[in-house]
Parts: sequence; C-alpha cells; structure tokens
Amino acid sequence: MRRAGSITLLLLAACDRAPMPAMPSPPAVASLTPSSFLKGQLHLHSNNSGDSETPPNEVVQWYADHGYDFIVFTDHNRVTDLASRPGLLVIPGMEITLNVERCDPPGPSPLCPLHVNALFIDTAQAPAAVPEPADLRRTTVYGYGIARARSLGALAQINHPNFHWAADADTIAAVASEPLLLEVANEAIDSNNDGDTTHPSTFGIWDALLTAGVRVWGTATDDAHHYGDAARVRARGELAFEGDRGWVMVRAEPGANAEQLRDAMARGDFYASNGARLDDVRCDAAGLTIWPGRRDAEVRCIAGGRAAPATSTMPGEYVCARAPDPTAYVRAEIIEPQGRRAWAQPCWSH
Repeated sequence: MRRAGSITLLLLAACDRAPMPAMPSPPAVASLTPSSFLKGQLHLHSNNSGDSETPPNEVVQWYADHGYDFIVFTDHNRVTDLASRPGLLVIPGMEITLNVERCDPPGPSPLCPLHVNALFIDTAQAPAAVPEPADLRRTTVYGYGIARARSLGALAQINHPNFHWAADADTIAAVASEPLLLEVANEAIDSNNDGDTTHPSTFGIWDALLTAGVRVWGTATDDAHHYGDAARVRARGELAFEGDRGWVMVRAEPGANAEQLRDAMARGDFYASNGARLDDVRCDAAGLTIWPGRRDAEVRCIAGGRAAPATSTMPGEYVCARAPDPTAYVRAEIIEPQGRRAWAQPCWSH
C-alpha cells in the first residue's frame, strides 16, 4: 500500500520492478576539479505515513547506508522530525496528501490524488492560517497545497503530475509562483512519467511550462515506502516500492545546513539524477555548460521541447547554447551508456 491520504484513503497497486544494477566507477574528466554536490532525497515515507511498515529511524539508517548526504521526510499529512546523525542531515517535511473522489476538470480515473510536498519545514515557525479548498477545481486544491506548504516555511513541490493524470501544464501554470519544484522523475513505477497517447510525458509538461515562461525546477525522487523489509513484502505477494532510484544533487559544501540546501534548491543550483553524475554544470548568458562525470556520456540540449546535440570545444566539456531571446531557456539531459540519466535545470540569461 502507498500514498494514503487524509481526505480519502486510496490503496494503490502497481507492477514491481527489480533493483537497478550497480553503477561502475566513471572515468574522471581530468581537466576540471569537480564541484561539491550533496546527494539528497526529497520524497520518502516511513510508518508514520500509514502505508509503510518501516520506522523512521530505520529509514534514516537505510539512506545513510546508501550514501545520501541529506533526506527530507515526507510522510502523508504528518511532520516527521528526527535528529540528524554524523554524515546525514535529516530534515522535516510532509506530503500534503489531498485525495479527492472527484475533481474539476474530471480525468479518466475517478481518483484525484493531488499531492504537494512541503520540503524543509521550519518547525520553529507557527504556521499561518490557510483556508480549506473552497471547491474541487484542481487549481484550487493545488493552490491550497502550495499555500499550506509555504505556511510551514517550506519549499513547495508538485508531486508526480502524471499519477492518475493529476496535473497538466495549464493546471500547474495557473498555481505556479517562484520558487516551485516539480517532480519530473518520480521513480515509482506507477508515476506514468512517459505519458501515453493522450497525455504528454512529465518532461513534456516541464517544457510546456518553461516555454510559456513559467519557471519551475525539475526534481527526481524515490517516493519510497519499503526498505529493509522489501524482500518480506514481496515474499507475501505484495508490491515493494524501494528507494535509491531518483534523487537530487545540490551544490553545497560538506556539512551544509538545511537552510543552505533549501536556498540552493530555491535558486535552482542543483541537478536531478537516477544514476548519472556531473562534475559540474554552469549557466551564464551564453547558455548551459556541462561537465559529465563520464567522458562517454551523451549530452542532449532541450529548448522549446526540441532536442539537439550539445557542442564540444574541448574533451569532457559540452555547451547548450541559449537562443538570443532573453526569455528563452535551455536545459540538458545527460545519458550514460548504461542508460542512467541526469537532468540539468533550465538556464536563462537572467
């Protein structure tokens, strides 16, 4: 079971998938001293969510064992606040889980799971009053979720927009204000990131927003519910939703605190990944420059939803040029030979 809600409890099932293979050590790019990026998870659940059996302290240990520098707890409609430990910063958050039985406009499914993560909650700040949704329009419900997150001093993230086709580009554009994150690579198997014949992919949604001038940062996440118990869950014939499948790499020095990480994410100083790594990525008036962690990685430039190969003037360095229009953006997708990917944030001239 996963993604339980406080308005309507939904028990959702999906096809399981095998763990990803271990990533080989990449050949380094010798011409660059890599920047410092910290590996972080922005979407995870414990037994405080009601659809996971793993206690929070065991979740912390699992992510520590898998090389994370920070994690944000996002239990359903509950703030989980645990102490950090050496080498792993533990940050309070919450998934504002609004599962309504119908919404406007209606979708192909009778379920409307409209979820917003509140990331980097300030537990010392008294939340401001946020009116309950006045109607069941998707924009009203998402607007409530974003306002609720910000009332907690948090960074707002719209989760899995293609899960039950919850949010299209027009819906997100109607509620977007900076800073805002969007899960473009929620790596749970039922997130429908690729879209279908009538729905664009999550990356298509992202590009539609960026082309329209809506500035949104893209994230990759786990949405994990099972950890050391995954084998037991499968053995009893249930589905296991495991972690270490999607994450963010935030530019920060080792030992950075939650405020520094939050500020970096708010200004888009990070990249998303499901395994590919970057030595560095820079945005300036000319465009986006990327230094992949592997020399054999492919770099694709995307602008206006159209892809083109990057240019390279020296080994290990790739450039995605930005159009002369100051409102134009360019972003990049990095693909390693084994299929692992990373996604650089969009770059504007200002």
